[in-house]
Amino acid sequence: MRFLVLRNEEPPDDAVVVVRGGEMASEYVRRTARDAFEETGVHSVSVYLALDSPIEDLCTGEPFLARYGKVRLSTAGRLRRAGFVLLATLARPHYDVVLADIGDETLLRLDGCFDAPVENPGRRLEG
Repeated sequence: MRFLVLRNEEPPDDAVVVVRGGEMASEYVRRTARDAFEETGVHSVSVYLALDSPIEDLCTGEPFLARYGKVRLSTAGRLRRAGFVLLATLARPHYDVVLADIGDETLLRLDGCFDAPVENPGRRLEG
């Protein structure tokens, strides 16, 4: 098991936009959270926060996000009000959304925090 790498950072304001790559199909999210648990002991999924740049720049500048055709948007406040914790992990602006478990109810609650998928403004086509 690896350790979860945390940054010492103030929690984001409720209005900060949260971006998750892809359409968030529940089986994919479940597998991602299960993999994170096996690595770190915490069920979580990766997100990026628009802390220092507009969403378009964030989606273009983060290679992990740029590969997705669609993204889903939320806010830090929506996630917190639904009972999720945001951890500042890896390099800014990466965060993890902590899940209490990977049951259907939790995944539906997470899905409900995000708007419908939209075209990724930073999409990079593989050459």
